Amino acid sequence: MSSPSDALLDSGRPYEVERGVKTDSYIKAVTNNPMLPTYAPSAKYAKRAPRSASEEMEESAKVIVKRPEGQVGLTATELEEYRNDPCWRTLRLVLFWLFWILWILLLLLALLIVIFSPKCAPKMAPNWWQSAIAYNVWVPSFSDSDGDGVGDVDGLISKLDNLRKTGVQTVWPRPFLLSDGFSDAIRDFRALDSKLGVNTDAEKLIEAVHAKGMKLVIDFPLTTTSLEHDWFLRSQAASKEENKDYAQYYTWSGKAGLDTNFFSKLKDTSYFHKEGNPKAPVLNWDNAHVKMAVLDEISSWIFRGVDGFHLTGIEYLARSPNFTRPNWKVVAETISDIRNHVETFANESAKEGQEPKKIIVFASLEGSKEKDKRRLVSDLHLNSLVNYELTNVEKNTKICHKNEGNVGLCTYEILADLLMFHSLHDDVIPAWEFGNPFVSRLASRVGSRRHAELLLMVQLMLPGSNAFYYGDELGMRNLPNDTKIAGQQGAMQWDDSAGAGFSSKADVPIGSDYKNVNWQRQYNDEQSSLKTFARLSKLRQRDETLTLGQTLMGRIVDGSAFTMARFMKGDNQTAVGTIYVIGVNFSPKEVDLPLDTLPSLTTLGKAMIVAVSSNVEDLSPRESVDLSSKHFHLGPDQGVVFRYTAEKVVPLN
Repeated sequence: MSSPSDALLDSGRPYEVERGVKTDSYIKAVTNNPMLPTYAPSAKYAKRAPRSASEEMEESAKVIVKRPEGQVGLTATELEEYRNDPCWRTLRLVLFWLFWILWILLLLLALLIVIFSPKCAPKMAPNWWQSAIAYNVWVPSFSDSDGDGVGDVDGLISKLDNLRKTGVQTVWPRPFLLSDGFSDAIRDFRALDSKLGVNTDAEKLIEAVHAKGMKLVIDFPLTTTSLEHDWFLRSQAASKEENKDYAQYYTWSGKAGLDTNFFSKLKDTSYFHKEGNPKAPVLNWDNAHVKMAVLDEISSWIFRGVDGFHLTGIEYLARSPNFTRPNWKVVAETISDIRNHVETFANESAKEGQEPKKIIVFASLEGSKEKDKRRLVSDLHLNSLVNYELTNVEKNTKICHKNEGNVGLCTYEILADLLMFHSLHDDVIPAWEFGNPFVSRLASRVGSRRHAELLLMVQLMLPGSNAFYYGDELGMRNLPNDTKIAGQQGAMQWDDSAGAGFSSKADVPIGSDYKNVNWQRQYNDEQSSLKTFARLSKLRQRDETLTLGQTLMGRIVDGSAFTMARFMKGDNQTAVGTIYVIGVNFSPKEVDLPLDTLPSLTTLGKAMIVAVSSNVEDLSPRESVDLSSKHFHLGPDQGVVFRYTAEKVVPLN
């Protein structure tokens, strides 16, 4: 009699099991297997009781199963034998618990690594003033709201929208505090100058500036008052009982032979004053009452909402024994006390639920040396010190010699020197200005509106904060020398109407070119100095590369043209992200600027124009240019800003 296995072999049907399809039973899935595996029962199952014929057939069918091609491991039927085996059950249970114990241990280890590993340095957001575009307004000449011929605070408020449209972020009105003739001889530290408006107009200006999303900083003379200030009047009458506490508010001396540049007689004694200005007596900061009184005045303005203080007269905070020179060591220590007070008061006066205000404390110091800058800004001293050097850029002077023909070379040398200083002392945040109320207008100094525009473009590409003097963005020039006010303080040229849109009364002289050079005309033009200013100032607000990035000066060409690049530096001295480059040509001739010193040269073929000076006609913003030749052609008196993207890892050249 043939066995069931023989019957299966004789059936002649192939082995057909569709992989992945579950049938009613394993036996029905098996059709025919031409190869019978050798089956050797283990000793464990050798003594089993005899089985019926049907059980024998089922067992035989199981052992002749052929696995589908590609199947690896035991089948479900084969695994079934081990499911209830005590040995395997114990092993599975042990492995199960070992897995979960190991998983929990690894989780705890990961948590411990996160908790105790060194923290990554957080990316610190810069303070608002580290990248601000400040607009320095000589208020009496800016906008007259009431027709009395003098600009005022209400006039300034009426023009805030104009400033915001051109990218201005900070308003810096000068003068501001009540003084003698718009000077540092302060009559009242808490009062707005009455020629500019009533005292409540100060709060109105602060609120209006903030409503436009801008900041407001004011001049604050720390060390000088008017002869009419209440403190001085009390100090000179200190013999009276009610004035005795004011005796040492100023420096008085009865000695003979005092330097008359710094001391002037009053009755039978002499008082210390600003050099050459007897109408500006100097406060005695060695007196604790003076220090406390002035700090209280500063606090009052923080409480009213100002965002910063430009401290003037800091060189008089401490003097040499003969009072003729500053004692910079003590000056720095005193400024540190002032800044600490400002920060403390700002924190303590913050309303519940609001972040304390970040108040800037900065100064300008004509003629300061690099060591003075480091001393005055490092640690907890000034937040910033304005680089005065650019106000010396003037054609045909000792700094910009007449043999040079233009201001290109001297500007390049001044910038290269200052940028090197700031790169070596990165705690000294740079602040730049070409003009202010006390120096000749930029377009007049350099002898060309086109060159003045190029300098403004360069300034807007510099790192740090920038201050611009009203009207310089238009190319306004000085008034004639025979005017009754300083040439650089002429009326702002708003439009071509009578009075240039400044006032209906001509108390403040107006430049003769206001019909062609005015804000309204340049704002409506597609290409103008004002439009270039607005385009670059707004770009700075969007891209931190222009405010926080590294700066690389290119080579000077023909003593008149150069490039400057701005980029973010990654690891291993690489340039990353967007790279901005400005090229300027102060020469009356065309020039090819070399670009071989720029970072990530291989991507220059995909550059895009960002801004051009108003006299460039063959290029326009957002136009693509191929600079793979590593040269850039510029016409006479032209400037261009372009950008391209750095490769992922590009060592700086």
